[in-house]
This record gives sequence, C-alpha cells and structure tokens, in this order.
Amino acid sequence: MGKLFDIELFAWGEHVFRLGNVLMAVFFMILLPFLFLLFRKFVLNPYYKRKGMDLGRKYAMNQLVKYVMYILIFLLVIQSLGFKLSVIWAAGAALLVGIGLGLQQTFNDFASGVILLMEGTVKKGDWIEVGNTMGEVKKIGLRTSLITTRRNISIIVPNSKITVDNVINLSHDNNMVRHSVSVGVAYGSDVQLVKKVLLECAERHSKVLPGAFVRLVEFNTSSIDFELLFWSEEYRMIEDVRSDLRFMIDSGFRKYGIVIPFPQRDLHIKNFPVPSEFKQEPNNGIGDKA
Repeated sequence: MGKLFDIELFAWGEHVFRLGNVLMAVFFMILLPFLFLLFRKFVLNPYYKRKGMDLGRKYAMNQLVKYVMYILIFLLVIQSLGFKLSVIWAAGAALLVGIGLGLQQTFNDFASGVILLMEGTVKKGDWIEVGNTMGEVKKIGLRTSLITTRRNISIIVPNSKITVDNVINLSHDNNMVRHSVSVGVAYGSDVQLVKKVLLECAERHSKVLPGAFVRLVEFNTSSIDFELLFWSEEYRMIEDVRSDLRFMIDSGFRKYGIVIPFPQRDLHIKNFPVPSEFKQEPNNGIGDKA
C-alpha cells in the first residue's frame, strides 16, 4: 500500500506530485466542508437558539466560520501536496510587498469586511443609508456588500465605505423612527385649528404610531410654517406615508377653509432721473439728405 501511495503522477519543476499526496488533498477538500455542515447543524444552530440571535447575526457567524474553513482547506491541501508552507509564506510576503501599494484599498475593504462580520453593527436584512444610497443589506462579503434599494436596484458598496462613512441604520435595535411633514398656512389662519387638523390626520393614518405632535416652526415671509412630527415603524416606504398625510392635510384644510399660500413677491418700480448724456435730442422730422 505504501508503494502505491508513492507512485509519481507528474512533476512540476523540481516538485513531484505523488498519488498519496493528491488523494490526501482531495480528502481534505471533501471532508472539511462536510465537517462544516455538521458543525453548523449540531453546534452553531443550537447556540443560535440559546442566544436568541437574529438572522443577521447568524449570517455573520456562518460567514466567518466559512472563511476560516476555506483558509484551513487551502493550507492543508497545499501541505498535503508536499509544498512547504514556510516557502509559500516567504514568497507570498515578497509578493505582497511588491503589490501592496496598488492594493491598499482592496486590503482596506477586506479588513472592513471582517470588522462588519465580527461587530454586527450592520447585518444582513438591515435597512441602512450610506451617503445618497438607502436600501436593504442583502449580503456582506469580505470585500463588498450588496444593498438593494427601494426601487429594487442592487448596488455593490465597498465595505470600507460602510465602516468609515457615517451610516444610518434604520433597523438597528429599534424599528420605530421619527419623521416629519412640513406645511405653511396663510397669515390670519387659526393656528390652533391648524394644529388640530394636523393631529387628526396623523391619528387616522394606520402606519403612524400614537404620540404625534405639531411644532410651529417659523413666521415666514408669506406663511406661518408648521411641522407635523410622528413616529412610524414603516421606514422602507416612508415616502408613501408622507404622501398620504399630505393628501389628508390638504383635504382637511379645504374642509375648514385653511389656505396654503403660494410664494409672493412685491415688486416696486421707481422712476430714476436719466443722466443728460443718455437723453436723445428731439427729432423734428428733418434728416440728413444724401
């Protein structure tokens, strides 16, 4: 049996691949993924249930274990094929020094991906806002994350942008978020009646939680500005909720005769004396004759 495993299959430079080494590499490539499935089923899943972890945290833990497994499989396969890991590490270090400057951002994204998976501040299924992008986190990889917007557009975002930039996580800890709708009314309107109408609109909307209140913001140039502030758990399609409230406010104002003014500007025209050099001499109908 020992002689069978020592059969030389092929050579690559000075290195000879033997049957035993190749079979051992294939064994690791098949065995370790199977062990990972058993580990996740009998160890990780019961642990998730005991801790009451949500889907996002489960996904992050599974991704970390999977990446560790890939690295372990790679190292074991390389070693089983007869390569010396010390030589590989030395060659890899020299290669990284040569290309390190050109791949700084890539390494930064990889490090950021590990941080995201370990910390869990942003998880799969969260609704976040990064810069001008708002959507649901569909996947967190080692280098990039996949975000799907409300228009069902998939955007690939580098992980470093999520860890470095200011990120608004709308579903972190508490799904209840405060929103607002602004409106202006004409001067002379009953401000208490305006407040009553705004609160009634908030109370009638099914997606608005109790506790809405009205703030008189400012006495503007042509209007008295109000702000309806309300709490809602609907953060994905909140613009639809705001739109519904605006329709309801407009209907309520029409019912009570409250006017929403349009911007007004007063234009005053003054007569300024015309300088003498710009005055024209009167024309008596006598022109130059050719």
